[in-house]
Amino acid sequence: MEVIGRQLKEFEIIDKILNKKAIFSSEQLFKCILGLNNTESKVLCHLLKNKDVRTSEVAQALKMDRSSIQRALQVLSILKLIDRSSMSMKQYSNVKDLIDSKKQGYLYVYNAKNMDTIKHQLKELLDKWYNSMLKYLNNLESLCECCGFKFEKC
Repeated sequence: MEVIGRQLKEFEIIDKILNKKAIFSSEQLFKCILGLNNTESKVLCHLLKNKDVRTSEVAQALKMDRSSIQRALQVLSILKLIDRSSMSMKQYSNVKDLIDSKKQGYLYVYNAKNMDTIKHQLKELLDKWYNSMLKYLNNLESLCECCGFKFEKC
């Protein structure tokens, strides 16, 4: 019991340090849980803050090349974290309060899913990971025995 008490105190200290340093930012959670790289995390964060965004807008805001942004948008779309929709230039001008543009045609704009949808997806992935770790932990003896290590019962 004494060992467990010491470990719990150590966890409390570690927890306080992590909270002070804000170790788990949203960008880091996206990387850890969703497996996103730096660019994908930054693009997702940008889309969570901005609506109806074009590829070129994201590239300019993040000071990155357009092709990197397009690859990130493709990954985020496959993961169902964002939506891509077509919008006329007239609609786009109205949405962005741009001076009435005489340009015609259509363009693609991107929006992040709502935060509740993303939270739900993160929770599902965490639950899946947690259950797989429990399964691994419960079968630890048999997994180690295949490597030549045998546990002796107390």
